[in-house]
Amino acid sequence: MIQYLKTVFLFSISIFFSVLISAQTQQDTLYAYLAKTPVVVDGNDNDEAWSNAEWHDINQVWIPYNANMEEGDFAGRFKLAWDSLYLYLLTEIIDDSLSDDHSDPLQNYWDDDCVEIFIDEDRSKGNHLTNNNAFAYHVSTMYDVIDGGTGTTVNLKDNLSVVMDTIGENTYLWEFAIKIYDSSFKPNNTEASRVYLNHKKLMGFSLAYCDNDETNSRENFIGSMYMTSAHANDNYITADYFGSLLLVDPEYVETVSVNHLNKTNEIKIFPNPAKDYLIVETQIENELNKHVEIRDISGRLVIEWDNLENNQRLNIESLKTGVYFLRFSSSSFDKTRLFRKQ
Repeated sequence: MIQYLKTVFLFSISIFFSVLISAQTQQDTLYAYLAKTPVVVDGNDNDEAWSNAEWHDINQVWIPYNANMEEGDFAGRFKLAWDSLYLYLLTEIIDDSLSDDHSDPLQNYWDDDCVEIFIDEDRSKGNHLTNNNAFAYHVSTMYDVIDGGTGTTVNLKDNLSVVMDTIGENTYLWEFAIKIYDSSFKPNNTEASRVYLNHKKLMGFSLAYCDNDETNSRENFIGSMYMTSAHANDNYITADYFGSLLLVDPEYVETVSVNHLNKTNEIKIFPNPAKDYLIVETQIENELNKHVEIRDISGRLVIEWDNLENNQRLNIESLKTGVYFLRFSSSSFDKTRLFRKQ
């Protein structure tokens, strides 16, 4: 029976990893961590969620493809977080010339400076130019939120909240709280298609910036991920090339117990998030072959220890920043915990 339950556990974990990996089209999946307190959208980065999030670059020039931009013309980076109500986004943009030359926000909106947010709620991919299978929000300096879905151009201001603030010379902080919708979205009844977020949700996500230096058209289009030249400007048409985003609650407990199904506190790991070390605290006595292994989000074994003592301190300095699974097992016990390495 013990061997059977262990087999079921390993099979379940392997299925999860297999589904996760097959759903991805790029190796560098982004992770957004749960915000313990809601982010206040006010154009600054003093929320707790931002102090725990990592920066990601916006540095791939999609138009003109792979062009060299002049120094100081543009630089960008972003952070992500989430709670059940919103996907939160913080972008820091350096732009030497802010431009919004089109008085009608529904006309040539891509030719003004704007942050463009690509979201595919269930990472189903596919065309979204004439439907709401995915969204391509063009967020202007005037806070218009334009998308060309369903075959028409619409201003979806109610789909997100945004505040931009100047934090330095030519440097701007944009802060967003984005509502997530499924493919049944209708602008006149948005709540019917609202999706509330949870741990392990996989989404399609990419970010870009339209840069216009006081001309009548976009001069550069800079994205957050590598795109081939053949598809560099296809994200507004199809979600096939969006990056992947995994929502993670670092304190979520993945639990499978073999002989102790009626107990819940046999093992704790802390601190979480962790930087240089983890402490594995266990109340299990008289157990043999205590073993810990750590696997990354793809299921690859990265560290393991044998013959552990109770409350042992484990060195994890060698791990890269990210989310990991820690599995503790003994002669009659098997549990897994999720933690984040800072």
